[in-house]
Amino acid sequence: MQGISNSKINNTNPYVTAGDRAYLIGTQDGKFPDMGDHVKGEMAGLWCPPFKLADGFWVSVTDKSTGKAMWLNADKFITYPYGNKFIYKLPFDGISIERFQFCPDGKTGTLVKYTVKYTGKAKRELKLSFNLKTDIRPVWFTDTVDVDFADKILSKPKDDYFLAKDSVKPWYLAMVSSVTANDQQLNSGTNLPYKTIGRGVSYTADYDFTLENNSTKSITFCIAGSENDQNAAILYSRNMLKHYNELLKEKINNYKKVISRAQITIPDAQLQDVYNWVKINTNWLIRSVQGTGTGLTAGYMEYPWWFGCDNTYALQGVLATGDFKLAKSTLGLLYNKSKAVNGNGRIVHEISTSGKVYNKGNTQETAHFIMCSGTYLKWTGDTAFIRKIYPSIKDGINWLLNTMDTNHNMFPEGYGIMEVTGLNAELIDVAVYTQQALKNAAEMAMIMGDKKTEEKYNSLANNLKVKINKDFWDEESLSYCDFYGTKQQALSTLDGALKQLKIRESNTRDKQQNERENFYKELQKKIGLMPDTSRGWLTNKNWVINTPMETGIAPHKTAIMALDKIRQENCGEYGPYLSAVEKKYMMTIATGVQAVAECQYGRIDSAMWYVKKIAATFNRVLPGSISEMMPDYGCFTQAWTNYGIDIPLVSYVFGISPDAVNHTVNIKPNLPSTWKNINIKNVQVGSNNLAIDVKTKGKKCTYTITQSKPKWKVLFKVNSRSSYCILNGQKVKLTDSGLVLFAKTNIVTVSL
Repeated sequence: MQGISNSKINNTNPYVTAGDRAYLIGTQDGKFPDMGDHVKGEMAGLWCPPFKLADGFWVSVTDKSTGKAMWLNADKFITYPYGNKFIYKLPFDGISIERFQFCPDGKTGTLVKYTVKYTGKAKRELKLSFNLKTDIRPVWFTDTVDVDFADKILSKPKDDYFLAKDSVKPWYLAMVSSVTANDQQLNSGTNLPYKTIGRGVSYTADYDFTLENNSTKSITFCIAGSENDQNAAILYSRNMLKHYNELLKEKINNYKKVISRAQITIPDAQLQDVYNWVKINTNWLIRSVQGTGTGLTAGYMEYPWWFGCDNTYALQGVLATGDFKLAKSTLGLLYNKSKAVNGNGRIVHEISTSGKVYNKGNTQETAHFIMCSGTYLKWTGDTAFIRKIYPSIKDGINWLLNTMDTNHNMFPEGYGIMEVTGLNAELIDVAVYTQQALKNAAEMAMIMGDKKTEEKYNSLANNLKVKINKDFWDEESLSYCDFYGTKQQALSTLDGALKQLKIRESNTRDKQQNERENFYKELQKKIGLMPDTSRGWLTNKNWVINTPMETGIAPHKTAIMALDKIRQENCGEYGPYLSAVEKKYMMTIATGVQAVAECQYGRIDSAMWYVKKIAATFNRVLPGSISEMMPDYGCFTQAWTNYGIDIPLVSYVFGISPDAVNHTVNIKPNLPSTWKNINIKNVQVGSNNLAIDVKTKGKKCTYTITQSKPKWKVLFKVNSRSSYCILNGQKVKLTDSGLVLFAKTNIVTVSL
């Protein structure tokens, strides 16, 4: 729970103060400049989806004895799991100010507390002026997208609150303070240190402070919103202010629980810290909007809404670290919105916090959602939820293998994860995730008692696995192909790649861009001379060519060749390039998937090389966080980063593979070569709670496995140079099928 300061970070970088109903974004110097692109210049400030409340707030301090005034500019910023602190050094002798803020969960607002500390002897008189700029406007992609109506003030200077409203929508902002203002000024925009865009109104409240010898004074502000009731906005702000201490304690305790879930102890202290903060970052991204639902959003500041693709990765990390409630609510949100908009099993791509769907769904997302639902079932054993969505799961399989497979070759068509212009073909990631969707849907069918469907899906999954390894593998390149299709599709894809390259790099033309263009053009010429037959094409070398290894469907020999090829030729400083042709961009999800791919084939040291690449970008932009684009741009906090941290550690280093429906947990630890002692506790599998402790001494390794449900079956596998082990004091033969453990505590000692 210790905070992290920005001592080595540019203090004009952004930060977030996160709550599930409201969040605040500004810069680490304590200011609120115009930032962001989706709503141009408006992505910062105080948001209470489905609308924004304010551009921000600014405080000036005046020494009344000299008349000297200054705007506060933070010298230091500290991020905590539950809030943020700003420290200001004033040129007034003996005076410093701290600002602490947090957004209580379940509340539509934020609490901001200023503490003035005085170490001098003589009495001092200060005036603190709190300036607020409203900007009540809709979130990105609503019925009134890009329409910002003027705000209007409803309160009067004599009122003990400030109240403003959007002039068209019934959206309200209320602000109250813990100290009565000496003066309140409405429409005071000329007082602000700089202008922000938007049609908001400004408000200033002045407060006089008398500072005695070694004294401390504080004042707390609450800014809150209501979607349709001005009295509710005032009531919310007053109640939040009244219960400040309780709300802060609740917030802190919540993050203690977050950290305690699937809590690890490993020799790599920095990675352990990153693991904890990634869980914290995930919690920052929970968004609850009345009328739409609660779910995990993609990232701050550009994507604080819901995605099918992002969540099908991120929720796997959420499940591995025990937040079953969040996983269920997010899957439920995606399911409900997809059913309402599509109704045919297709899963949507992007849902604004306005409740509107921007993209009805890329092909890969439907397959990936089914995969993720299968993972949810394995971890939770929640057959009731699966029974609810099962008809849509079957619809999704039908949509993939019929509607989206027009030539009936089992490779669905359409866009995948990489939204490359022209790459609208039979893509590798779509095919691989469809194969996994069939496998998981077969398991769901078995649980539903749908024997005929189970057999059908299993047969299709097996056949598709064979086809992928036959048709997508390029022996000459020792790589899986980007897509399967015709010669014309390959040429069209290269046209799209060239167009996108020119758009993206129009202002940064250099030698490398010339090389990229030349590669695509030469490949066009080469393909132009080839026979017009359907086959696999390696045109972009996008990172998703590693999905056969990520899912473990690549044969071992093939996988090792492909993994080595990616490591040797397709990687930059922080992992695989998004396109090994362009060799420019890297993302946490690409590096994370590569780590999981290495894990699938037991190469844990290679996997940890990628995991540490992600960890190396920690604290680059926001203390306590990792940026989406490596090392330091894009969203400064991104949900799917957890996939490349949580899955390698929980599922492969500790080796936990759940089967909650059958009250079984498979455990097969695989420690990095330099790690000797590790521990994980409070791991949730269904209703069972597990802990694994590994201690190495000399040539012996002792595993202590505890579970809260001793009637559950633990199937434990371990590598050993001996064919025997000591289990709970007794000599027991080791077999390939593993040890079956039922006791509450089991101690296994093996020879290394």
